Amino acid sequence: MQRRWAAIYIAFFLVMAASSYSVMAVAEEPTIDVEGDTFQQGDTVEFGGTTYTFTEVSNGSATAEYSQTSQGQTTFANNSVVEYDGGQYNVTTAAGEQSFTLVQEFDVPTLLENDPEVDNSTYTGDDGTEFVRYRNGTTQPVDEYLPEPDRESFAVGDAIEHANTSKTVDNVTASEAVLTWEETTTQSIGFAEGDTTELGGTQYVSTFDGGDTLVLSTDVEGYQAGLDNQDYFQERMSSLMYIIVYCFGAAFLLGAVAFLPHRG
Repeated sequence: MQRRWAAIYIAFFLVMAASSYSVMAVAEEPTIDVEGDTFQQGDTVEFGGTTYTFTEVSNGSATAEYSQTSQGQTTFANNSVVEYDGGQYNVTTAAGEQSFTLVQEFDVPTLLENDPEVDNSTYTGDDGTEFVRYRNGTTQPVDEYLPEPDRESFAVGDAIEHANTSKTVDNVTASEAVLTWEETTTQSIGFAEGDTTELGGTQYVSTFDGGDTLVLSTDVEGYQAGLDNQDYFQERMSSLMYIIVYCFGAAFLLGAVAFLPHRG
């Protein structure tokens, strides 16, 4: 009688395990279904006045590039030397006139080395005057020896070519001249499943259709509800798996105890 009841209970547990397995076999995980705009590689779209180009959409991820314009700034300090037009120029500011002047600076050692009629170095006289000495013994002050320097003046609002960029004189004070310009750089933004991204002041959630199609939806709450449904589904599947394990364990234990051979 004991073994008969054990067999009934074993059969019960096996039926429970089989039923749980059959439910798991036919159950389908709920999908996240939100409406939105779809994009593939190469597509272009504008959000808030900014144009985005999708350079990559594959394997559940995407990358979009866009151009960003920012303002650059350069400061020329008064009485400093700056690079300009391939040479060195000294800066002199005139705050009252809202302008500054660039005066060419000469590389004296190089000029002397390239002039066979003078020594390769300058000399300083007793009165402090710096001069050059010619091969014939005559001398000449350095200021008179050097050619007339190039001078360029710029006022506020003028354009100036500097460091291969067209800049505008924005302000001039007694201590400095400020140059500004606009520069455009290429930025990128990535999208992954479930990411929320603000584009043009609107929040979008990212999801993918088949891996190579990005869907940007404003239904962030609907996407979260879909995630909650998937989590609930996984919890139920885990519960069924626990039932299967428990039923097989209980059936094995009952069989082991009920069908043990009797002593004597």
